[in-house]
Amino acid sequence: MRRLLSDARIRLGACVLAMAAAAGLGVVTHAKEPSTQAETTGEPARTVVNRTALSCPALAGGGKLSSVVNAVSPTLPEGTPTAAGDDTPLSIAALSENADPVGSLLVRGKIGSSTPVTKPAPLSIRGVGPLAAGTVGTSTTTSIEGVNEGMASTPCQLPGSDFWFVGASGATDRRDVLVLTNLDSINAEVNVTIYARSGPQDLPAARGIVVPARGTTELYLGLVARNLRDIALHVESTGGRVAPALRDNATNGKKPAGVDWLNPSAPPAAKVFVPAVAPGAGLRILSVANPGDLQATAGLTVHGPNGPFKPAGLETVQIPAGSVKTFRLDPVLHGDPSAVTVTADQPVTASMRMVDASGSDFASLGSAEALTGPAYLVLPAHKQPAILQVTAPGKNGSVKFELRDANGKVLNTRALDVLAGATTQIPLPAQPRTTYLTVEQTRGTMIAGVTLMPAAKPDEDDVAQVAAWPLNTSLVFRAQLGAQPDVRAALR
Repeated sequence: MRRLLSDARIRLGACVLAMAAAAGLGVVTHAKEPSTQAETTGEPARTVVNRTALSCPALAGGGKLSSVVNAVSPTLPEGTPTAAGDDTPLSIAALSENADPVGSLLVRGKIGSSTPVTKPAPLSIRGVGPLAAGTVGTSTTTSIEGVNEGMASTPCQLPGSDFWFVGASGATDRRDVLVLTNLDSINAEVNVTIYARSGPQDLPAARGIVVPARGTTELYLGLVARNLRDIALHVESTGGRVAPALRDNATNGKKPAGVDWLNPSAPPAAKVFVPAVAPGAGLRILSVANPGDLQATAGLTVHGPNGPFKPAGLETVQIPAGSVKTFRLDPVLHGDPSAVTVTADQPVTASMRMVDASGSDFASLGSAEALTGPAYLVLPAHKQPAILQVTAPGKNGSVKFELRDANGKVLNTRALDVLAGATTQIPLPAQPRTTYLTVEQTRGTMIAGVTLMPAAKPDEDDVAQVAAWPLNTSLVFRAQLGAQPDVRAALR
């Protein structure tokens, strides 16, 4: 035994396994199957998702709030491997270890919800067994008055060790807060690197942030990055895992101008896609971050309903090293549903901020990776039609989608082709109850998202419902392509 433990590789492996077990990193496990030819030809091993832990953030208090988490263990394509055993319920509960469930997922395909509350608190969706595969949730808060007036809705986040956010601000007309949630039973430590118009910022208060076990820590950008407008954040865990969310309250003078969560952006790359730029009037502001040490030369391509085009004056743009640059695109979008591809000679990442015509609310979508399998999204009840937007940024592509009600009944399903470089919009009728959406890429490179904008002439007592939800390939299908638990945090 001593001889075995003296081997550095075995000691490292034992360390990884021990840390993974302690931190709950094993969301993906290899199925125990006999050796097959696939193993000798280099094809991915078959894997299944056997547990889930999702973080669902909550707004701070203010105004007459109603907050709810809706979640589903969705109907999966026939033949998708899931964990063995009975359907053990998944719980929606507060973060503390002994918290009683406030909602449950009992059956695959049926939506479960927490009890709506007027004092929001962060919740988690947890469980092991067959229902874990594909589980998604959405945290939604609405308010009819005060600093939180409007709708704030975001998908529940899978914990990890590396995240990017673009389009945040520490300016006086914004109150942006990075909320770090730790679902595990050990403390986590986080460093946040901030990039601004003037370049990377040396901000000691953003490093060495401790996030307590089963707790949250908040970083107020107005204090840490005071007066810095248009910033990007790189959130890295140096020990343990976290689920970050970026809360944004905007003001226009002393008047509230909306609240929402800024969705994470994809990691920097030479080509990034920003999906689902909402149709209609209002501001559309693209933020591009270049975290590298060299200036990036980038080109923007807009994918509208009639195909791609390069906006005049933005065919080639320069983003200085370590900085963030913004571009106002609503004058060239003309209210069309669109997506944007940013191609650069240095890795970049991006996001789009969408403000409604009245300037009373907004939503934001980060850059997203192309779909490689089914994506699932829980949609809260909405008074206006939501818009599913699918884009083929390269060659011709195709997708199929299903919209199901809370009991799993199919309300709408369709397969459609999308022309090369174009964006197609599919209206999803107003729904008085929660629904969930499945979108699957069947050919070509496809990106997608869902947006919700208020009526052109809303009733006087209507609460503005402005929201944007990204569509990302479900972990269960990434796992089948050979995904492994992220153990990098445990090695630092």
